[in-house]
Amino acid sequence: MPKEKTPEEVYDDLVSQGLYEEAHFDQDEIEKVKMMALEDYEYGKQLRKMEKPNWRVIFNIHYDVLRELCGVLMKFKKQKTSNHQGLFAFILLNYSELEFDWHFFETIRTVRNQNKYKGKDISQETWKTVEFQMDLYISTIQKTIDKQLKN
Repeated sequence: MPKEKTPEEVYDDLVSQGLYEEAHFDQDEIEKVKMMALEDYEYGKQLRKMEKPNWRVIFNIHYDVLRELCGVLMKFKKQKTSNHQGLFAFILLNYSELEFDWHFFETIRTVRNQNKYKGKDISQETWKTVEFQMDLYISTIQKTIDKQLKN
């Protein structure tokens, strides 16, 4: 298995490849994207309560919500990227006060990629190992976005 890159290595790689782009800051757009992501999040939380939930669907909804909210946070720095690893590295390096765990981001990104590109299903056990941290990160990012919108 290849050695996990540090957020700094990922960031530097993407900068050198030109994969970070300048993004226009549009408060209205940011509020709409945030609102839709949070609607998806609430829907995902409802799915968890079903009698026989599909854990893959639940994981992917939560992953996408987290990714979209990170994308919103990135726009406050007038940057964007379509590379998920680069997005998470950017958030870690530019919002260090949030004290996010790089290994967690790499874990969920890897689970998602194995599901999307290799057809590996996502079990309840896998979901349960990330559920608490996923909720915590989504909540933390939401509060950070709300605070930034007020400033």
